[in-house]
Amino acid sequence: MSEHRHNQFEIEVNTPPEGFKASLKSRIIVALVLIAIFVPSFILGGWVFFFVFMAALVIALTEMLLAPQKKYRWWVWVFTFLVAFGYVYWFILKGNLIQYEAAKEAGEVYVFSLAEYFDGLDISIINIATSLIGYFVIALFDKNFEFKDVMYFFLLTALVGLGMQGFYFARYFPFNQYGHSQAFQTYTGLNINGITGPEVIQTAVFQYWTSAELEIFVLLGVVFNDVMAYFGGVYFGKHKMIERVSPKKTWEGFFWGWFFGALICALFGLGTAFFGSPMLPFLDLEHWYWVVGLALLIPLLGDLGDLAFSLIKRHFNIKDYGNILRGHGGVLDRADSSIFAMIGVSIALIFISHGFNFLL
Repeated sequence: MSEHRHNQFEIEVNTPPEGFKASLKSRIIVALVLIAIFVPSFILGGWVFFFVFMAALVIALTEMLLAPQKKYRWWVWVFTFLVAFGYVYWFILKGNLIQYEAAKEAGEVYVFSLAEYFDGLDISIINIATSLIGYFVIALFDKNFEFKDVMYFFLLTALVGLGMQGFYFARYFPFNQYGHSQAFQTYTGLNINGITGPEVIQTAVFQYWTSAELEIFVLLGVVFNDVMAYFGGVYFGKHKMIERVSPKKTWEGFFWGWFFGALICALFGLGTAFFGSPMLPFLDLEHWYWVVGLALLIPLLGDLGDLAFSLIKRHFNIKDYGNILRGHGGVLDRADSSIFAMIGVSIALIFISHGFNFLL
């Protein structure tokens, strides 16, 4: 009887499919290349961060335009790039122009800033209206551009644009909260070489590490969720998740990814707070529950993004958006999870930082 019970609860491990080791090696190489490119940009910030993500946005938009497997005319390409760039960069440009005019009137020297304006996400209503009207106008005069193209480009430019803006938000929101937010002008919890309060954002430690922690926090949750879901699915996957959208995803892989992604994410977030460098003033040890809550949320958002972009790929009957990453797809294939995670975390942080005031 005891032997029967033992066998009943024994965990059955799958045999990895053929080519698993080669695929794993390739994944590791791609991961190392991406780490070498993006992590330094997170830490350095500034114009390095700007140009790396500008290049990523250009590649992502190109993949988006090629995904429907149609030859669009040049005006579709130009308009799509203008709309997407408007979603990501217009409010930065607008804020700097306003400050420039104010400095000019005051006779002061003005320095262009990327970090000043990230107290929230900012999507221009004019940009949304221009996008929708513009794509409908193209559809009326270009017979190759159909109604489904209008909806696809309207949705994807907004989604990719907002996701990329989320990357900027995660990188520069700490500057707002530690240096510019009125609610934290007297905050003294962060002490860097004896410097506290708003002046702390001028220190090199803050600019090159503390302010980058939030970006790393989100991406750790996304990456470890993806990696562990892959291993969990390969070795323990039995029950398909949403087979019509993503045939290889299993519930076992999902829970493996969620658990380990949230665990690593939470350990990093709580670790930064424990060592006296919380990612944000309200993500310290006293408010540990916000860190844990965000850590649990990030893998779920990553999975949602992965499945959402897979749904689009199934619609166009393509395996990947691109092939720039040696058999592991393109920028959109790697960024799909991060786009949703950045958007969701940005919204959550905005509400938390404003006391859940939904009238903002």
